Amino acid sequence: MFLPLATQGAPIGAIGVRFLDPARGRDPETRRLLAAVEDQVAVAVERIKIESDLERARLASETETLRAALLNSVSHDLRTPLVTVIGSLSAVEQGGLPPEGERLLIRGALTEAERLDRYVANLLSMTRLGHGALTARQVPTDLAELFARAQSDLAVPLSVFHVVVDLPRDLPAVMIDPVLIGQSLVNLMENATKYAPEGSTIRLSATTLDQGVAVLVEDQGPGIPEPERARVFDLFHRAVQGDGQPAGTGVGLAIVKGMVEANDGKVEAIEPPSGTGAAIRMILPYAPTIAEIADE
Repeated sequence: MFLPLATQGAPIGAIGVRFLDPARGRDPETRRLLAAVEDQVAVAVERIKIESDLERARLASETETLRAALLNSVSHDLRTPLVTVIGSLSAVEQGGLPPEGERLLIRGALTEAERLDRYVANLLSMTRLGHGALTARQVPTDLAELFARAQSDLAVPLSVFHVVVDLPRDLPAVMIDPVLIGQSLVNLMENATKYAPEGSTIRLSATTLDQGVAVLVEDQGPGIPEPERARVFDLFHRAVQGDGQPAGTGVGLAIVKGMVEANDGKVEAIEPPSGTGAAIRMILPYAPTIAEIADE
């Protein structure tokens, strides 16, 4: 006996029943019971199909939004440094510039090329995060080395700021992937250079908490509105600011979140201790001590 799975639209399937006792198939009560079961199955299947259609529509909408945001991001963050690099190198190639002017153009081109390299690295990391392929290789790491390396990588952007580094002498090591957390620190510091006014202070500090070492990056820019603090780590989300603020892409902080969480850490935007500007805090796990390793 075959019963159609009837819905409000067209039938979406059929139920086939084979009776061990052929006489049961002719029993009216059995037929009514099967019809009731068929009706419930049809309703359940239709609900699953509707939910699946809605999910596909939601994913299609999110994909389109992501595609538009990515195109906007790429068009700005790839084209802008490329235009600078091409313009600078073209001027150098034409010649006729004094040595100092030529040196400034080359330095500017190099700075933009390095910024472009960091942006491409962020896009690649974002892709790896999206496919679950980002694996942290955690080793005991001295944060002082990471701070120094990040400052070196951002030497030009940081040159117009007063950078203050506050690290306790007895700061314990953390158990992290130094490449991933190093890139996260660079992203946070570069973000600060985009929004803080030139000549202001960018402060890097670290303190110990029960759950790990807290690394804090503070600036004296316009800050992050409190309602936005939980959302600034969403991919392509940009905090609402007034006119004249730089057009960030919303990629850097999303990458930071993924990298920190891949290292069993936590990142959050908090109220700045000074009361002004923005403050982003990473909490990173402690490296095991020699005694803890021996106990294992």
